[in-house]
Amino acid sequence: RLGFRVELAVRSGSRAGGCQVREAGGPLGAMACALVPFCSFQDLESARDFLCSHLRQGGASAGAGVKESSGDKAANWEDDSWGAWGEGGEMQEPEEEEEDESASKIQASSWLQDCVVSLSPTNDLMVIAREQKAVFFVPKWKQSEKGKEEMQYAVGWSGSLNVEEGECVSSALCIPLASQKRSSTGRPDWTCIVVGFTSGYVRFYTENGVLLLAQLLNEDPVLQLKCRTYEIPRHPGVTEQNEEMSILYPSAVVTIDGFSLFQSLRACRNQVARAAASGNENVQPPPLAYKKWGLQDVDTIVDHVSIGIMTLSPFDQMKTASNIGGFNAAIKNSPPAMSQYITVGSNPFTGFFYALEGSSQPLLSHVALAVASKLTSALFNAASGWLGWKHKQEEESVQKQKPKVEPATPLAVRFGIPDSRRHGERICLSPCNTLAAVTDDFGRVLLLDVARGLAIRMWKGYRDAQIGWIQTVEDLHEREAEKMDFSPVGSSQGPSRVAQFLVIYAPRRGILEVWSTQQGPRVGAFNVGKYCRLLYPGYKIMGLNNVTSQGWQPQTYQICLVDPVSRTVKTVHVPFHLALSDKKSERAKDMHLVKKLAVMLKAKTLNLDMVEAGVKELILDIKYPATKKQALESILANERLPLSSLTTITQTLMDTLRNQEGECVDEGLLQFCANKLKLLQLHESVSKINHLDMQSDLVPSDNDLAKLLRLDEREFARLQMLLENYKLQDTRLSVHFAEDKDGTLPVKTFLEHLECEKDTIEVKKLEESEYVALGSFFFWKCLRGESSTEEMCDILVSAGFSPQRLLSLLLSVWLSKEKDILHRTQSVCCLHAALSLLSKMTVAVDELWDSQSVSPWWQQMRTACVQSENNGAALLSAYIGHSVTAQITDSIAEKKFSQITVGADTDPWEALSLDTEYWKLLLKQLEDCLILQTLLHSKVGKKRSQASSVQTEPPGRLSVKKLLEGGKGGIADSVAKWVFKQDLSPPFLRLGWKKEESEEPPETGGIIVAEVEEDQTELETILGKDKKHTFECQVIWGVNQSSSLVFLLTVKE
Repeated sequence: RLGFRVELAVRSGSRAGGCQVREAGGPLGAMACALVPFCSFQDLESARDFLCSHLRQGGASAGAGVKESSGDKAANWEDDSWGAWGEGGEMQEPEEEEEDESASKIQASSWLQDCVVSLSPTNDLMVIAREQKAVFFVPKWKQSEKGKEEMQYAVGWSGSLNVEEGECVSSALCIPLASQKRSSTGRPDWTCIVVGFTSGYVRFYTENGVLLLAQLLNEDPVLQLKCRTYEIPRHPGVTEQNEEMSILYPSAVVTIDGFSLFQSLRACRNQVARAAASGNENVQPPPLAYKKWGLQDVDTIVDHVSIGIMTLSPFDQMKTASNIGGFNAAIKNSPPAMSQYITVGSNPFTGFFYALEGSSQPLLSHVALAVASKLTSALFNAASGWLGWKHKQEEESVQKQKPKVEPATPLAVRFGIPDSRRHGERICLSPCNTLAAVTDDFGRVLLLDVARGLAIRMWKGYRDAQIGWIQTVEDLHEREAEKMDFSPVGSSQGPSRVAQFLVIYAPRRGILEVWSTQQGPRVGAFNVGKYCRLLYPGYKIMGLNNVTSQGWQPQTYQICLVDPVSRTVKTVHVPFHLALSDKKSERAKDMHLVKKLAVMLKAKTLNLDMVEAGVKELILDIKYPATKKQALESILANERLPLSSLTTITQTLMDTLRNQEGECVDEGLLQFCANKLKLLQLHESVSKINHLDMQSDLVPSDNDLAKLLRLDEREFARLQMLLENYKLQDTRLSVHFAEDKDGTLPVKTFLEHLECEKDTIEVKKLEESEYVALGSFFFWKCLRGESSTEEMCDILVSAGFSPQRLLSLLLSVWLSKEKDILHRTQSVCCLHAALSLLSKMTVAVDELWDSQSVSPWWQQMRTACVQSENNGAALLSAYIGHSVTAQITDSIAEKKFSQITVGADTDPWEALSLDTEYWKLLLKQLEDCLILQTLLHSKVGKKRSQASSVQTEPPGRLSVKKLLEGGKGGIADSVAKWVFKQDLSPPFLRLGWKKEESEEPPETGGIIVAEVEEDQTELETILGKDKKHTFECQVIWGVNQSSSLVFLLTVKE
């Protein structure tokens, strides 16, 4: 066993086969490896300049040059002496400059390779340190440029960590500690940063850079810090592992008990908080319990892993006893428990150490001395000198006094792999503690069997490789019960299967690979760049046990890739089925069927009958419900299949699921098919109504419209005049789409916009144009009088739409298609009919509604009118809403007073409501906004100076909401800009002032745009009757009163 015995399966990384990697999110996104970014850096450049001061001068330019180097070189080819007739020596100067520039770019991009980087497995803290400096990053949710919320790393603390002169940071860990509160049991409370230094000190910090305690357990430099947290044993025979933190020195390894470390850190943190608050209390923290082993018979050690406590089998126990004690060796009845350690270095290349439990007593460190020496210095800088009673000389004497360093217990190497030419660099333990990956200076990656001490696989061509592990648990709930060979966790038949994948990052090739262990192929490969860092913590939350770890499952990342060029942090997702062979993997068969389905749907020519039959056969052959769902989603997203084929395929799949036995049916997939089928049938019903020709040539007369809007002849004539003037001045360009004209919407878009839940249909969060397109599909033909409004409303309500959602869709179409509506008087009658139908629904306006309170139904409509910038359509919809409100109010009042005696002496009365008064106020506001909009878009003078036309900006659109938010000076500012734009001369304005003061004012009146108080008289608006509609402004005057603004506009015929 001491010899060099290796079982190899040598594979070249470049020649290895693998699967095709696709981006996550598509139909195959969950069935292939995916490199998913989950966080980005907010100010990584500032951290680089702080840590690497030598890159500060040219760092920004060099960093920008990484992206712009090729573009600048192509654009400035004339400046590079291309084709110059100079001497050969002169031609070499630009090449030297390019070499220096490229070297600076590489140095500016590869700075992270020289730093110590550590990421908390809960993703709540990242530490980047170099020499004496360190930067702590904390995640924050911020809004991106696209308006989406995303997580970004921001600098939480930065500073110098060195206390001893000349010491540098050599290793770091971010360990999340579990909360002890009942309300948050099992969740992380805070994160401790453990930093190892070249002086031998190990210091513990909070997230804010406050030093908690410092330990000097050995005077040699700290090489590596490793941590192991509690994991629930997957099998009854597996030994339960205790939590611990191990510290590697050149010739020793120190293990600190996890429970002791957890209690000491909590006590020190509480002491810091109390001392910062009062400055008087000094709590004695419990000492740390640790073991120190002196590793012997090894030349050099550069890395290590602590396997934990292991128990030998009886055969291994007898074999080991015979090798050590000979034929007559005594064998104990119970196998001894041992702690196993594996080191990598040279002579031997890999060393295996076994420490018997009980052979060395735990040592207790002097925590109080280490803490007391820092109370007045690093710990309480933020406490403003609460402990200022101590003299500086005493402080210096305490700081210079080093704690006693205990001697190490000798521990000889049991066996190893003695390859004299090979030097190990890194070792990484698998999550289940059975395998370990080792890198060496030959560019190889070796896979070790921890229990047997054998190298069972080797990869070639990975120089300077960085390694990590991913463990994936099989989700058996996705599999059909009749095909299930294994039961979920917690059943009597056994646990679910677990697969382990080895992740190798080759920085020299800029590639990240995922391999299936132990003899599996490469299952994923990604081009990621040459300057990344692969982070594999190998632990989770410290402080959990077999009870608290079964509750809340924290979101932890097993492995992360930090890319300083793109300033992103990514994680790798690997599905479980990639660990299975093609013969045993039903998921692989399903994946093949999905690929075949994608090829069938992308064919250049489609025979609908053959394609429909083939798609049915493929989707029924898929076994996994999750894969069936993804296949159905890809089918429904295909734009080439007609609606009838989509409906038939979905119906066939749902009928097949219903015919299965009750225990085998996946309820989630069945509900998904039912929801999609419901939406497809709704699309078919709406399309049928839109294709019915119900065009009527009857145009309503002015008297009919006035009666419908409850206006007299004078008010209706004034409304017509305002709208006609508004149409003439509205010169906006409009875009018409084919689906808007035909009242159609693609099935794919329709399904993407809606989501069905049980008996209700909700609209997803859409952009304004998408929302209008959906509303046009439902109501545009109704507003044009080309389809039945009553049938459309009945179908939508029976499908599961709420009246409030239908009202929102109806108003979005009405307000967005202003030009078409203003030219079709029939649309007023159609909107009145649709609004009356929706308002009569029981959910919309309750019959028990009090007339002296505001109805949410009408308030929703008024809010839409207030926010709309299409003032003409908003004014018309407000008149229609006012009319329908008055109609409903009268009907409710008649029901309440229907029992009044017929012969009673009663005066005539009119039904009043608070909503009616709000409608009247809104009508005045919309009318004033319409007039102001017409004024600002009008052109008065024919001769305008060239300067004014160039300097001024085009007037924006107005709304009642903008005017109210603009305050008292908003209207005055808009009118002033309009006066400047028209280039009106002072004599012209003075002429209007004189006419206003004359005793006989002109026949034309004034337009008042104001916020009027209750006691202010209503001003009359009169417009000229010239059909040429050429406006010439004579007077614009603003008068500031105590609480209102009045703007007077006189218009000449």
